[in-house]
Order: sequence, then structure tokens, then C-alpha cells
Amino acid sequence: MSQPELSEDELLQRAGRGDARAFDQLYDRLAPRLFGLLRQMLYDEKEAEEVLQEGFVQLWERAPSFDPERSKAFTWAVMLFRHKAIDRMRMLGRRNRLVDGAVLEQTTLGGSSQAADEALQDAERGEAVRQALNELPKEQRQLIECAFLKGLTHHVIAESFGMPLGTVKTNIRRGLLRLRDLLKGGA
Repeated sequence: MSQPELSEDELLQRAGRGDARAFDQLYDRLAPRLFGLLRQMLYDEKEAEEVLQEGFVQLWERAPSFDPERSKAFTWAVMLFRHKAIDRMRMLGRRNRLVDGAVLEQTTLGGSSQAADEALQDAERGEAVRQALNELPKEQRQLIECAFLKGLTHHVIAESFGMPLGTVKTNIRRGLLRLRDLLKGGA
């Protein structure tokens, strides 16, 4: 006789006690619905996949704090993933504002007599850079953003990511080379 299927609440409670099998089952049940929610919120499948992965890591870490008396497992998970998606939207918004600001600064430094079509080309270049950044592997993108958009030194980046300095420099260089190729139209 087969065992009855556990509820999502029971699976989450077991995951909170370190049961990896329960976590796997919970993932199988929740991931499709949560991915749909994230895709709707972020309008980007790639970003939704990243937030889904990060969200499940956080769910595993926070599972011991789940209280079935206060909410259902799915509701609890939705709130956790919703917050992750909002954080991601804020981060993407900051990145877009930084790139737009850099394009605007470049435009205004070029002189007030700059033609409107040049300003449009600058905006298009900014969008191309933004899209190319999004195509880089996550780690390279983060390191490049820290170095060039936040102005952090390689030493500070290495300390904050807990990486060897040489690894940070290598990943930034590889990311910049890949960014150059993407912007030239190569893949």
C-alpha cells in the first residue's frame, strides 16, 4: 500500500527540518506556479529563472521559520518570491538609470548644439549596452557593474564577493571581451 501524498505544508515543514527529499517534492509542486508569477512580474524569462533559483535557495534557508498556523505553504512561498522579484526589479531599475544617466552625461558633455539624431544614437547605444550586459553570465555582469557602474576597485569587489583578486580581474576581463563581441554583433 502506497503512502498518502504529503501536503505542501507538510513538505515545507519537513524541508525546514533538513529533509532534502521533501524539498525536492516541494520544488516540483511549487516551481511551475512560482515561475509563472515571476515571469509576469519581471517580463523576462531569464530574470524569472534567476529569481526562481535564488528564491528556492532562500526558501530552503527560511523553511524552519514556516508556521502553518499563520499561512499556507504556497502563500508563504509566494510572499518570499514576490519580495525577491521586487528586489530584482529595483536592481534592474537602478542599472537602467545608471546606463541612461551615463548616456545623458555623455550627450550633454558633447555640447548643447549636438544634433537630435546623435542624441538618439547615444540612447540606442545605451540600450544596446544594457541588453548586452543582460546576456553576460550573472557573475561577470555583477562584477562589471560593481567596477564600472558603482566605481568599486577590484580589491573591494574581491573582498565583498569573497573571491581571489585574480579571479575578479579575470572575470571582469572576460566579461568585457564578451561585451565587446556582443556589441559588435558577434555571438
